[in-house]
Amino acid sequence: MEYSAGKISQPGHRRIASRAASSFNSNFQNLGRALVAGLLIFLSAGLVAVKAEANSAPANRLDWFREARFGLFIHWGVYSQIGREEWARELLQIPWAEYQKYARSFNPVNYNPREWVRLAREAGVRYIVITSKHHDGFCLYDSAFTENDSLGARIKRDLIGELVQACREQGLPIGFYYSIMDWYHPDYLPRRGWEKDRPAGGADFRRYVSYMKSQLQELVLKYQPAILWFDGEWEHKNEDYDAVGIGQMLRQLKPDIIINDRLFNRAPGLGDFGTPENYVPATGWRNEDGSLRLWEVCMTMNFNGWGYNHFETEFRNGPQLIRQLIEIASKGGNFLLNIGPRPDGTIQPEFVERLKQIGAWLKVNGEAIYGSEPSVFEKLPFFGRCTVRGNRLYVHIMGWPQDKRIVLPGLKNKVQRAFLLASGQKLEYSRKGNDLVIRLPEEPLDRVATVAVIEVEGRPQAEPYRIRAGTDGRLELPVSLAEIKSQMGQRAYLDYFYRTTMLTNWQNVNDFPEWEFELSRGGKFEVLASYAWQWGGKSGFVVEVDDRAVLRGESEPSPSIYFPASHSLGRVELTAGKHVLRFKITSIANNNALKLEKVVLRPVAGSQ
Repeated sequence: MEYSAGKISQPGHRRIASRAASSFNSNFQNLGRALVAGLLIFLSAGLVAVKAEANSAPANRLDWFREARFGLFIHWGVYSQIGREEWARELLQIPWAEYQKYARSFNPVNYNPREWVRLAREAGVRYIVITSKHHDGFCLYDSAFTENDSLGARIKRDLIGELVQACREQGLPIGFYYSIMDWYHPDYLPRRGWEKDRPAGGADFRRYVSYMKSQLQELVLKYQPAILWFDGEWEHKNEDYDAVGIGQMLRQLKPDIIINDRLFNRAPGLGDFGTPENYVPATGWRNEDGSLRLWEVCMTMNFNGWGYNHFETEFRNGPQLIRQLIEIASKGGNFLLNIGPRPDGTIQPEFVERLKQIGAWLKVNGEAIYGSEPSVFEKLPFFGRCTVRGNRLYVHIMGWPQDKRIVLPGLKNKVQRAFLLASGQKLEYSRKGNDLVIRLPEEPLDRVATVAVIEVEGRPQAEPYRIRAGTDGRLELPVSLAEIKSQMGQRAYLDYFYRTTMLTNWQNVNDFPEWEFELSRGGKFEVLASYAWQWGGKSGFVVEVDDRAVLRGESEPSPSIYFPASHSLGRVELTAGKHVLRFKITSIANNNALKLEKVVLRPVAGSQ
């Protein structure tokens, strides 16, 4: 490709009203102006109506999104042919001209959008978000602003348009992912550091912003998406690409459109919802004042990339995904679960199997997820979560307790009845102080998560929960009472191992449990950790109290990889009052750290 300031010379940049004009060559700026004029004439009646409503966006426009709780993310494009995920061009440093061969040869002959939507419906999904344009700049739709799209590829079909039609036929809202970053467009800056065949001389980022605005107008006017899901913003500041102006333009075009926070560089309070990626925030997504905001976890089903990875061997299992959906809903968020279809347009069996597992669970228990509100309990003293709808508490029990009882701490409301959601079986209950004790049957209905429903008088309320020592001064900190802190790339999660709950799949040093507790008396304590470890080698760990490392150690073997043993780590001296304890991994042996059951603080005789 050759270009000078404002001029592009490459095949077919692009028709305005017809494919017959494919030999037309001009610069993006002039073409964009002509196309926008054509679009506005063609859609003038609808656009005038939209502008009239621009300043009166529906007050309830976010309600459907808040109630949906579960969405399907689809990362698909020419990179699927390479089979090394969506960042393939960057990761493999593929030259521009060479990558365009994949763009022209893209031919997903087995793509069946109605089948995709049918699978999404079977999975219990309530909306879809698909990549309209990823970082490589290739568009899955018929764009009048570039030849680098699905109509310019071998398939010569409007892949997005067909999916939009299938979604509307089956009553499923659809949104579009759109990358601000663009490795194809000659005016996008900066270039990749390794690119030698694309000098930046003559590039004008302002022209790229005009191109981006034109494409966004095109997407909204042509397909009327429910969501615009931005990404790839981190190379620029908001003012560089007129983020606020773009947001205003989109609202004028479609007053009820929902826009994520990445258009605005994920700045707190901007955008309609926050987007934590590949991890679940410990206490949900918060505004600067601490209040809960609308948020959505986007997460891959596999561990290595968002787009199709032919060489992938690691996948989150069905039970783990169901429990993550429950956890996210219990904290007031949505779960946007990703798949990366294959280059022929089919979806690999690992994804299909897991989606159907989730759908089967939701078919029985969906009432506890869709339209639910966050838990009223700060903590639950067992492996489980709680969601709320109206005067109903939905208690998701993920580990069946040995004594067949669960305790709901500090529930203020009078109970009307309790029963299992799946069967309607009545449950006995009683009060113990401020707590509600529920008696369970001998066996769970579903070992992944059995849902008990507690109907109460009025809106459910609960007293704040505090972790405190027993009368003997001993303090137990089970992982089920911890907040699991993480960053992008969370691997660790809780699981139930016959008798007990442990933190497992601990492969990332950025994942760690954290407990906030209160001591009525200070003194010296022996610190014990109960964990399972039998992988060979040793994993290092550190115990921090109030942001200070107090003990370090290495893993010791237990009876089995599923059966924990208790180990003394040393002693600490703590004052009376509130403290925060963290158990962190510092090194990992054999790609897996220990399985942690609990940390115990045992008072040293005579020190209190």
